[in-house]
Formats: sequence, C-alpha cells, structure tokens
Amino acid sequence: MKRYGPLIVVREALAVGDPGRHHLRLSPDAVIIREGVENRGIVRWADIEEIAIDVPTTRFRLPGLVSTLLLGALTAAMLSDPGVDPDDGSVTLTVDGEPRTLPLSRHHVGGYWAPTVTGAQRLIAHLIAHPEQRALLAHPEPLIDVAARLARGAV
Repeated sequence: MKRYGPLIVVREALAVGDPGRHHLRLSPDAVIIREGVENRGIVRWADIEEIAIDVPTTRFRLPGLVSTLLLGALTAAMLSDPGVDPDDGSVTLTVDGEPRTLPLSRHHVGGYWAPTVTGAQRLIAHLIAHPEQRALLAHPEPLIDVAARLARGAV
C-alpha cells in the first residue's frame, strides 16, 4: 500500500484521507464519497469544478513517525489505549458552482508534511483539468510519484 501525505493507493483508485474512515475515492469515472466501506455519494468528474483539501500541516517531514512514537510511549505508560484519534480535516467539493464541505479523516495525529498536501492538491487539480489523465486512476501507484514531483516543485 503506497501512501503520500493524504493520498493512499487503494484497489483501482486513489483515496484522499484515511480509507477506514471519511475519505474520497478517486476512480477513473467518478469521485466517491465514503465513510469507511460505505458509499455516501458519487459525483461525476464532469460535474466537479474544484476539490480543496483542508487538513493541518507541518514543516516537519515525518509527522506520522513522531505521533506514532509519542502515542506508543503514552500507551505504554498508561498500560491502556489512550483513545487519541486524529481530528478530521475537511474537503470541499465544488459541484456546479455549489461548494459542499465534507469531513476528511486523517491517517495520523498531527499535521501532514505541508508539501505532501500541496502535491495532492495539485494532482487533483490536474485530474479535474485534464479528463484524459483520469484513466491513470485505475492503476494509481505512479500517481503518488507524480504528486511527489508536484510537491517538490512547490518547495
């Protein structure tokens, strides 16, 4: 399973957010709004004007590693699960001129490294602007590398 910031490769799609909770699933034909495995809506790419990700960011390159280590130490000290889950971010889909803001679950406590969010945002904007490129979502692994290159261009 390949992941880059808020993007993660799932079967025949690219997920934005934590696929076990609130996320978007970008497929070649549509954007699927999901909560875990349940579909909450499907939006055709042709109807989407913009997708804007709003999640906490950090300048630290490995935020997931630090949060995992800190939560592991806290769990060991408490000898139980501290019950700390990442707060949801949000994503706004603008469809036919109407913005719709939805929860977007994060993979870890703490922010995402800022360039990864920029790269994800640029990749999504590219997919909206270039319909012929959406076929790549059927095999999304290389798209993670594209998002990383787009992020490096922003740094």
